[in-house]
Amino acid sequence: KYQHSKGLIFDIRENGGGSISGVYSILSRFIDKKTLLFYSKIKTGPGHNDFSELESIYIEPSDEMNYNKKVIFLADRGSYSASSFMALGVRAIPNATLMGDTTGGGLGVPNGGQLPNGWRYRFSITQTIDKEGNNYESGVPPDEHALFNWNDLSTDEVIETAIDTINQSH
Repeated sequence: KYQHSKGLIFDIRENGGGSISGVYSILSRFIDKKTLLFYSKIKTGPGHNDFSELESIYIEPSDEMNYNKKVIFLADRGSYSASSFMALGVRAIPNATLMGDTTGGGLGVPNGGQLPNGWRYRFSITQTIDKEGNNYESGVPPDEHALFNWNDLSTDEVIETAIDTINQSH
């Protein structure tokens, strides 16, 4: 349906997260070979640095039609959890660009429970590292910064910048 478009824009701004399997399913449409997205390691003990060895996280191309033109993902400080995983994965895909602002973070698998007094707690039990060895737990920076001007609500400068970028790539 979109094979004849100039490019695609995915808006994941203000997205609190969801299932990480959706990240892999979406990104698999924009690659033509097995692609390393990032690395992950899991907490194995009480020490500050007690983690497993890094595990490489790859995705395979979708069995369905893939899209190889310019793809831009818009992110901001309201993009958390699975949205941050998406943002980090986008940075590993050659024809994809992460645009906007740094995500809100949350690049770990959560674990938690409830204390006897009723308080609930949640913390990350994994670390996710990009292909260059960077840990962006506090937020994934964009490939291209583009910020929304809150003083002029008549236009969305971030989407306009993404449209201009796609149009200029042709």
